[in-house]
Amino acid sequence: MKKAFNECQEHDICPTPLSGLQIYEKIKNVNLTFGKMKKKQIVSEIWKKRSIFFDLPYWCKLDVRHCINVMHIEKNVCDSLIGTLLNIKDKTKDGVNARLDLIEMSIREELALREVGKCTYLPAACYTLSKKEKTSFV
Repeated sequence: MKKAFNECQEHDICPTPLSGLQIYEKIKNVNLTFGKMKKKQIVSEIWKKRSIFFDLPYWCKLDVRHCINVMHIEKNVCDSLIGTLLNIKDKTKDGVNARLDLIEMSIREELALREVGKCTYLPAACYTLSKKEKTSFV
């Protein structure tokens, strides 16, 4: 993107970020048109579309609206849940660190790490599926 810069340092302070209410005021009247725009059509505003999330009553008050992607959140939650239920190696959230956190918080003592000889053993939690349950799940 060489054309975007003129190779001069800028010493101005950066502009203050717009709040959710300020953004909403700018986009509340944006008409949503589906499909491609015609080449000759000139866009006078920065925004062409308004997110449906602005219909939510709390959306304008969120500090990090741009970081929320529902599809990826759903996928990550689903992956974590299935990985934990099926106890998939490297996918489960129920590991040694989680058990150490339980010990530190003094909750669920029955799930504390157990030493059997030289091996560290993680007792099965109530949500851990048996081998038969895992095969019927898949």
